Amino acid sequence: MRRIPIFFALLGCAHAPPAADLELHKRALVVDTHSDVTQEIVYRGVDLSKRRAAGHEDLPRMQEGGIDAQFFSIWIDPDQIKADKWFEESLRQIDAVAAMARANPQSIALARTAAEVRSNAARGVLSALLGVEGGHSLLPGDGEEQLAHLRAFAERGVRYMTITWSNSNPLGGSSGDEGQVLGLTELGRRALDEMQRLGVLADLSHVSDPLFWDVIRYVKKPVIASHSSARQLANVPRNLTDAQLVAVGKNGGAVCVNYWAGFLDDDFARAAAPLRAKLDQLPRDQRERAFNDARGSLPRVSYTRIADHIDHIVKVAGIDHVCLGSDYDGIPFLPDGMEDASRLPLLTLELRRRGYSPEQVEKILGLNTLRVLEANEPH
Repeated sequence: MRRIPIFFALLGCAHAPPAADLELHKRALVVDTHSDVTQEIVYRGVDLSKRRAAGHEDLPRMQEGGIDAQFFSIWIDPDQIKADKWFEESLRQIDAVAAMARANPQSIALARTAAEVRSNAARGVLSALLGVEGGHSLLPGDGEEQLAHLRAFAERGVRYMTITWSNSNPLGGSSGDEGQVLGLTELGRRALDEMQRLGVLADLSHVSDPLFWDVIRYVKKPVIASHSSARQLANVPRNLTDAQLVAVGKNGGAVCVNYWAGFLDDDFARAAAPLRAKLDQLPRDQRERAFNDARGSLPRVSYTRIADHIDHIVKVAGIDHVCLGSDYDGIPFLPDGMEDASRLPLLTLELRRRGYSPEQVEKILGLNTLRVLEANEPH
């Protein structure tokens, strides 16, 4: 049974939160489309079954936050791992998530379909789903070998793949490097054809603007942006423009808000940009500490800013096309009040305070994601 933490008084709440809204959060199917805690498991030996003092996520805090399904990111750092090992190392990460689930069968189980997520939730078990972050994980190899790697990912349960990460690859251009001007390649089109056949969602987080438009015109099934926010509120390339939000809505897809303060708040993004450039030169395991050391000089960002982005996406794309993609353990820290996965009930309370109906809240928390997942399942 999921537990909801009693921490509201610590945040200065003058009154106890409405019991009905907490019950709404408990009964809702809560799906988070992106977490980098996989790398903590694989490279730092984190036992996810145990509460840890650091980081954003572990099974106890996920249970307290009411999370029913978590997409575990399969991500290869191209600066740390040689290109000839990218596919092999991706399989290692997939195997590590599967082993974690096998070791904790009372708490978590692998899932591939929306029906499996619902079934696991009904018996009080969290669903672990898999998403490959970056088409560079298909390398090494020529086009045919990369498509074979894609099929291998699908066989092991991968349900989405971001076409690019912050580095461009043979499928197309990224928003994070000189590939910002590049669109979809011929191999990218072949990969999309295979993804739609296999039931692997096309994920448009991290892609260049030209690649976004090429993909959205090409695909025949709903897409997802697993961890991107609204560019109108935070003007960074990783976020989606209003025109892109409209296009995702028309496609039937969903945009999952990222909790990183730099993707939520324009003032923070501008202030943090010089610092981020310096931190990018540090090894990944040193960045969080260095960032937190400099945190006092940056603007504060509240968890309510997540709700601001939800509001904007609902206004532009519609209530059926917004979801949650925290980027837990892949960002330096979370906004004030949303320091880890256990705090997620606060977002439900904020959405209710803003006038969202229980049915609308349930769509945002997970039903929109499950609809897109189901629409891509192979038949």
